[in-house]
Amino acid sequence: MKKRIKNFWIAYRKFILIWLIIALFVIISTSLGFDRKIIALVVILVGFLTQAFTGLIGMIGSIPTIGPLVARIITLPLFLLLNAFAYFFTFIALRMGFKRDIVRARIIVTAFMVGIVIGFILGRIF
Repeated sequence: MKKRIKNFWIAYRKFILIWLIIALFVIISTSLGFDRKIIALVVILVGFLTQAFTGLIGMIGSIPTIGPLVARIITLPLFLLLNAFAYFFTFIALRMGFKRDIVRARIIVTAFMVGIVIGFILGRIF
C-alpha cells in the first residue's frame, strides 16, 4: 500500500502541486475580490500551459475500476464538442464569405483531431 502511494506521488507530484497552486490562487483572488472572469481566464491559461487538465484526467483515470470510465466520459464529449464548434464556425464563415480561410481552418482542426486520435491509440498501445 505504501509503495502504491509513493508511486502515485512520483507519477503525479507535478500535477498535484500545480492544482494546489491553482486552488490557492482561486481562494486568495476571490477573497481579495478580483473579477471572476479574470480568475477563470488565468486558471484556464495556466491549466493549458502546464497541462494540468491532462494530469487531472490521468489522476482520475488511475482510480481502479471506475477511473478509466470517468476519464472516457469526460474526454469524449470534449472531442465531439470541438468538432461541433468547427462545423458551427464553418457555417458562419461561409455565410460571411470566408471560403479560403475556412479551408485552412478545417485543415488545422482535422489535423488536430487526427493527432488526438493517434495520441490516444499510441497511449493505449504503450
